[in-house]
Formats: sequence, C-alpha cells, structure tokens
Amino acid sequence: MKRWGILLIIAICSVLSGCTISHETDTPSDSKGVMSQNQVLNLASHHPLTTLDTDKLTQFGRLNNTIEGLYQATGNNDTELALAKKVKISNDKTTYTFTLWKDSYWSNGDVITAPDFVFSWRRALTPTTKAPEADLFDGIKNARQILDGELPASRLGVTAPSRFKLVVHLDHPMAELPQRLAYPLFGPQNQRIAKKYGKLYATKPRYQVYAGPFMVANHGSSIQRWHMIPNPHYWDRKHVYLTRINVVTYKSEAAAWDAYDHGRLDEMRILGKSDVKYYEKQADYTARPYSKMVLLNYRQTGRDSKVNRLLQQKLARLAISHAVNRKHLVKQAYGNTSLTAQGVVPAGLSRGLKGTADFAAAQPEQETLAYSPKTAKAEWQTASKRAGVTHMNLSLGYLADTNSPAVAKALKHQLEATLPGLTITLKKRVPALNARAVPVTSDLTLTTQRAQYADPLAILSLFTSSNSANVGHWSSRAYDQLIDQASNAPTFNSKRWQTLLDAEGLLMRDQGITPLLQPASTYLVAPKLNGVLYNTIGTQSNFKSAYFVK
Repeated sequence: MKRWGILLIIAICSVLSGCTISHETDTPSDSKGVMSQNQVLNLASHHPLTTLDTDKLTQFGRLNNTIEGLYQATGNNDTELALAKKVKISNDKTTYTFTLWKDSYWSNGDVITAPDFVFSWRRALTPTTKAPEADLFDGIKNARQILDGELPASRLGVTAPSRFKLVVHLDHPMAELPQRLAYPLFGPQNQRIAKKYGKLYATKPRYQVYAGPFMVANHGSSIQRWHMIPNPHYWDRKHVYLTRINVVTYKSEAAAWDAYDHGRLDEMRILGKSDVKYYEKQADYTARPYSKMVLLNYRQTGRDSKVNRLLQQKLARLAISHAVNRKHLVKQAYGNTSLTAQGVVPAGLSRGLKGTADFAAAQPEQETLAYSPKTAKAEWQTASKRAGVTHMNLSLGYLADTNSPAVAKALKHQLEATLPGLTITLKKRVPALNARAVPVTSDLTLTTQRAQYADPLAILSLFTSSNSANVGHWSSRAYDQLIDQASNAPTFNSKRWQTLLDAEGLLMRDQGITPLLQPASTYLVAPKLNGVLYNTIGTQSNFKSAYFVK
C-alpha cells in the first residue's frame, strides 16, 4: 500500500473507534494558494563543497536537506519516524526492529532498503573511512570494540534479515536512541552506487544519490557554487515546494552582504557583534538558539611540571571559573543574543518529564560559574602556594574564526586582572579535521562543542575518560560511572534525569571543563520565506516544506 493510502486510513481512523495504525506520517498543510511563482531559494556558504560523503562530514550544513534516516527531527527537540514505517522494541530495550516503507526511493529511482542502512553504518566505522563522528555509534552492539580496533566493522550490531526489515542490537538500553538516529550520520547509503563508483563515490554530484527531499544537481554545480533541486523520487515530493536551492560560497563577508542587499541572497548570517546591534530591530532579523557551548579546557599533563601541578588542582580551575565575568564576555564577543553558561549542557537542549524544568537551569552547581573576584583571588593564591609558584605564564589556544579571538582577548584581560601573578599568552590554533578531538598544544584551550541529539548525554558523554572529545584528559571514575548509569537507562525517567544532574554537578564542582557561554546564531532572512524548520540540535535548517509567499 502506498503512503497516500495510509494517510487516508489515518484520516478515517481519527473518527472511528477501535482503529489503530503503527505509525502516522505527518505532512504540513499545502499553502500553494499564497505562494509566489518564484520558488528559488538563494543561500550563502562559508565553506566550499569538498565532499558529498556523509561519513566524511563533521557539519552537514545545507546537505542535511539531501539526507533522511529512520527518524527525523520535528523542530521541538523531539523525533518522529521517517524512512521507518514502524519500530518494535524488545522488552529489555536492547533490540529495535524497524520495518521500512516499501515505497521510499533514492534520487535515481532505486528502492531504499535495510541493507543500505547496514552498509552505511558499517562503512562509517571502517578504519579506512575514518568518520569524524563515529563515536556516536557507541552503545550499538560492538561499536566500541570496533572503534578501538578490536573487532571488524562487520561485527556491528545491525542486520537486515529481509529487504525492508532492519534490526539494531544494543550493548545496553539507550533511552536516547531515537534522538541519535535522527542525526544525518545514521542515514542510509546506496550500497550499489558506492560499489559502482568506488573511490569516486560522493566526490562529485554525479557519483552520489540521495534519500532526502533534495538532491545536488549534476549540471552547473562546482565546489564554490552549487545547487539543489527536488528529489523526483522522494516519498513526500508533493509537499516539497521549492524548485531550486542555490548555494554560493562567498570569500568575504562584504561580498555576501552586498548580495543580500541586492536581493541575490534570501538568508544572511550575521557574524560580527556590531552588526547584530545594528540589525536586531529590523523585520528580517532573527536570532536562533543553538545547542553548542564555548568551553575552556585545561591541559594537566604538559611538559612543564609547574603548570601541571597548578592546573591539576581543582582549586586553580575553580579560581579561573570564578574570575570570569561571563556577562561581559558574552557582550564583548557575541553581543546581546547569546547566553551565559549555566553549566556544560546548553539551555533548551532537554526538559524534564512532562516538559518541566530545563536541564541547564536545574544544574545544581551553578555557584561554580558565578563571577566572584574575591573568591577567585583567594583560591588562586592557595593553589599557587601548593604548586610552589608565585608567577605563572599560561598559554591560551584559540581558533582564528569570527568570535574566538575576541573571547580569548577578553578572557586574557579578565584572568590577568583578577588572578595574582598570572600572565596569559595567546596562541592561535590550527583547525582540526575532527572538531570534537582538537589536538591540545596550549595550557588552556578554547573549544566549541555542540550536541548532535536532544539529550544532556549528548554533551555530558564527551567528558568521560575515554572520549576523544575530552581533549584536556580530565578523568573521574565516579563521573564515568554516572554516565554509564544514564547511558544504560531504559527510559527517560526521573532517576535517569537525576543521574545526569549528578554527573554535571560533579563535573562542575571539579571544573574538569569550564563552560563560558552559549552562542546564538543570528540571521537576516527574507520576510516572505515561510515553512523552514529550524532545529536547535544536529543540523539547523530544514527546507523540505519551505516556500515563498506572494
């Protein structure tokens, strides 16, 4: 039965009793009555299109609109089934059996099947692929052993017993699994196409096919200027309204501004703090929260033993945290739209049972992040005495991007002004291929970490002893145990919630990582653009149902 028949049954079921169906496919209302004739969206990019391989991407950006998986994000940090028609979960919560729709197609007309998911997931974990975000598979059976090189990727706990049946085995219950599986890395890949093209696979648009609402066009696309068109075989093609999405890489912000001012762009990212202040009262201005945090990392095992003795002390790290005026830091580096950190988990990422308190607001050790110069000075003097130092020079590493230099300079000024005998030397860092595992060459390092799925575990798990994102190598057996407990929870219950709060409380008391701020994304957007789904986690903009009004 085609999905349109299923939708009709759903409509009938809404007025009849005793009628059930395993999964309801929601579709947006058709707004063609108010649409303009021109449905071409023009977007900017700051990075060229270097690959179409989902396993090689650390940020999916615009390409998110070419990908679809078992689940999809709904825009309120929840998920719903997408390419999966229904799911059956075992009593012990360790086996998920997905039944796929039989009428979902790749952009070349091939049917999307369960083996495409098996191939995709195994490929992401294969050492020759080196997927930057492969840690997200941790918890699926054997994934950790595969990541550690102890087992081949073929041993991953995912099988396809039939063409449209996918079985996922877990090492332990994972209440957050649907949220994880909505991330594009878990989408399928066309095994036939990948094998056909070999090393050429996904290097150019003609060597890739797509499961999402859009596809990258073969003709007229280059790494600097490319465009997407509707996937003609997409299962919900009738609710894709845009006829084309143009993406242009601009070498300078000034060039992008000029394009927006002259109507050649429909969306413009505002990067500078001063620009935000100028445009924030205009009708096309919008500020979007996003689940990422700017953090200060500590290297505790460097070459200088005196630095190690100092930074290995919890009191020294608390002193640095208490010396930071986060409100001033936000204003100096980002402007009024960004938020001061309440903990390491971003505000708005996750709420308690029945939509109660935001996790970030419930963080129990917020005093560790309070600006308290007097406390900071006393803590620093005690820590310095214990380390046997009176004067200390610490290097502070940062990326030379739009905002990090301003954060680094403001942080240097605040710490030197408050902590006796401290001198900060700023040091630019070289960007790493894997933004989650930044090589640390400085005593202090600014990093930005983002949540790929809507659960506190998405951030808190990054600071366990074995996680590659834990670049400062802070380690706590008690913290690891709490994260293990939360990771093994079968449901989103109050006990799991409290376990995660306890874990963050421990991390904040020890200041294994020092959260600074939560940056917001600010844009100018054409007022006539409607229907865009903005996510606060994972990938930001979904244009599947976007359209322009008259």
